[in-house]
Amino acid sequence: MTFTRDTALGVLRLTLVTVFLAFGYVKFFPFEADGVEPLIAAHPLLSWLLPAFGKAGASAFLGIVEITAGLLLLAGFRSRIASLTGGLLTLVTFAITVTLFLFIPRVFEASAGGFPAISGTGGFLLKDAVLFAAGLMFVADPLPASINSTALTTTTT
Repeated sequence: MTFTRDTALGVLRLTLVTVFLAFGYVKFFPFEADGVEPLIAAHPLLSWLLPAFGKAGASAFLGIVEITAGLLLLAGFRSRIASLTGGLLTLVTFAITVTLFLFIPRVFEASAGGFPAISGTGGFLLKDAVLFAAGLMFVADPLPASINSTALTTTTT
């Protein structure tokens, strides 16, 4: 079986859509609001959400952003603008979560000597570096080549 670049990008797109929709969905439940509250409080770009919306509202706000990113990426199968916008939102989302390494305690495991041994929290955040890179694909190349060639081809008579 041979995989094409377009197939790989399609699988990557669907994977990001699934990640965003799944993580966005759970942001509306108390268990997730409890879990993300310390992360929101620790990040200077997110901490304003807690006084503005409360714990549940801040979590729901993030859920709306994540679901929006997922839906934009899904629409990106057919729309260059949706793909680019979803890719940009992916970059912002995962850049913020990766930078949590700078703001929260215990991302490195003290019992293993600290850096470079990452903790469970550190590992959870580190995977977002890969998701950030995936977002770059949809900023750099918003649509599969087959759609790009069709959309960019013009005929002159």
